[in-house]
Parts: sequence; structure tokens; C-alpha cells
Amino acid sequence: MSSGEEVVRIAGAGPAGLACAITLAAAGRAVEVHERRVEVGGRFDGDHQILPAFGESPQALELLGMLGIAPGDLECVPLHDARFVELDGGVHPARSRLPYAYLVRRGPAEGTLDHALAERARELGVRLLPGRALARERATVLATGPAGVDGLALERMFRTGAADRADVLLDSGLAPGGYAYLFVRGGEATLGIAALGAFDDLDRRLEVARGRLQEVEPFDERRARSAAHPMNFRMPRSALDAGRPRVGEAAGFQDFLFGLGLRMALLSGRLAALALLDGSDYDALWRQALGRRMRTSLVDRWLYERAWIRRQILARVAREDLREILQDLQRDRWIKDLLLPFVQWRRLRTGEDGHRIPRRTREGRG
Repeated sequence: MSSGEEVVRIAGAGPAGLACAITLAAAGRAVEVHERRVEVGGRFDGDHQILPAFGESPQALELLGMLGIAPGDLECVPLHDARFVELDGGVHPARSRLPYAYLVRRGPAEGTLDHALAERARELGVRLLPGRALARERATVLATGPAGVDGLALERMFRTGAADRADVLLDSGLAPGGYAYLFVRGGEATLGIAALGAFDDLDRRLEVARGRLQEVEPFDERRARSAAHPMNFRMPRSALDAGRPRVGEAAGFQDFLFGLGLRMALLSGRLAALALLDGSDYDALWRQALGRRMRTSLVDRWLYERAWIRRQILARVAREDLREILQDLQRDRWIKDLLLPFVQWRRLRTGEDGHRIPRRTREGRG
């Protein structure tokens, strides 16, 4: 660090905050990361999450490589197969030649994404301060997680003797604006349901999804534990708070189609660091790298909620490469530009503009 440069203080040690810290430290800056939980990654407990390998670059391994993290630094499983399940209908197997995504685990344990990011940060001299919250006015970068909630993901993690699988249950009545899922890898499983606004009876909905997925292929559950996580979706005019960059969920960065926010969290943290290093406009950087996808994904989600669109997707998976289908779903088209003002108006009219976080989600535990 050159003389006169102050320590960069980051509030929040999630993927966005750690990506920011790693990028800054690799450039020679002194960095502190304050985390209010007692462990880095403490919001999660072995939950499986998806790091997309489709859509805009950088994707998955490329993005991790930019942060100095190799696939061997964490449990990072390439996904080629999936099953799309209907609540009252069929099962649609899908496959891709190249990985359509990588399955990672979250939490403080070794092998998780959070642990790998924390170890990389320590290697570069970042000072990690778990259990020490940082006041907003003292922070240089805000990576404090979702300030509001537009939806909720309820998950149950457990040990199982079931074979590896990646099942997604599509039913708009069961999971409004979302889906249910079951990921099994190496005897560790995550069963979950993500829905927009459906908080009160999400436990019942998860049990319905569990029953349907048991019908597809039975699985046992051992040492189960539960968690609830808020989902925050925003289209910010600015991601600056009194000049401080907001990154990841603190800015509301999400892909509206499937809520796969890990890529945007890591990338926005890196972009905030680059803005601090060279004095560039952070808002301009994230709009160029993320803004177009966020606008397009808002239309994508509205289209996905139409039953006939979902039927078309299910009809394609039997005969086409899954990664190519996902690439095609995200592709910009002139019709999406025409639909965007209408979809934005609908979102404001129906009140899909964020809500207070329910008490059960504040610590990420059920």
C-alpha cells in the first residue's frame, strides 16, 4: 500500500464482500472485512447453490479464476444432467454436453465457497474480523446482504444414501414465481423451495414438493437441519450509498429469472474494487456488466410465469442441449425490449417492490 492510502473497510463477508476484498488486496491495498456473524459463511450450513455456466461472461470457473480460486480449492461439481418435474404430470430428463452450472456448497466448513474465498483473502493479507459488525458510516463498501425481501427460500439439508441428482419442480401454484429443487451430491442433500411473497405456508409447500420428489425417486433423510433465506430483487437507479458502493444483495443484484445471484455477487464485488482502485464510476461499471441482464431477466421471469412458456421449455429439454436452452432463454431479443416497460409497470402496480424481512429470515435460520 502506498503512503497516504487508508485501510478499505468492508461491511459483510459474503461472496460479494470477499470478492471485493480479494481484488483490492491483490492490487496491494490494505483491507479489513467486518462480519457480524461469529463465522465467515455463518449464514449458511452446507446449503447447495448453483453457480451458472451459461449466459454472459465471466461464468463460473472463469469468474473464480479471476479471484485466484481454482476448482480444487472447493467442492465445485459440474452439472450435466437435470430432471424437470411437474407437480401433477411428468418427469423430463435433460442433459448438456458442457456443464450448464457448477454445484457449490455454502457455509463456514472446509470445501465451501465461503471458506475458499476467506482462505484466498487471508493469503493476500486481508484482515477478517468475524463477530464484529461495522457501522454503515465507517464502511468503505457495503456488502451487508438483503435489506428487504421479495421472496423466500426455505431449505432442508440432510445426509442421505440416495444417488446424486439435480431435480427441479416447476409449478407456479406451489411456488409462485419460483420453483422447488433437490440437489444430492456425495450423500449430502439440499431440498428447498423458493417463492415470491409466499411466506406463511412455505413449510407446507415444501412438504408437498418433498412428496412429489419422493415419487420420482425415493430418498432418505438423516441429521436434517433447516434454514430460511430472503431473496432480494431490485433495479437500483444507483448502487452508491453516500458514495459507498453497495455490492451483491445489498444492492439487490439478482437474476430475476431463477434468482441465481452468486455470479452477480462475485462480479459486483470485483467491480466495486476496480472502481475504488482507479477512481472509475461504479454505477457505470455495474450497469455495463449487469444492468442489461437484470432488465432482460425481469422480462424473462414474467414470460416464465406464463404456463405456455413453461410447457414450451419442457417440450424442448427432451431433444435439445440443456445449456443451449438456458443460453437461449437469456438471449436479448427485440420483443423483450418492447415488453420491458409493461413488465416494469406491472411490477410496480402489483407491489413487487420489496417488503420488510420477516423475523424468521433475519439470521438465515428456520
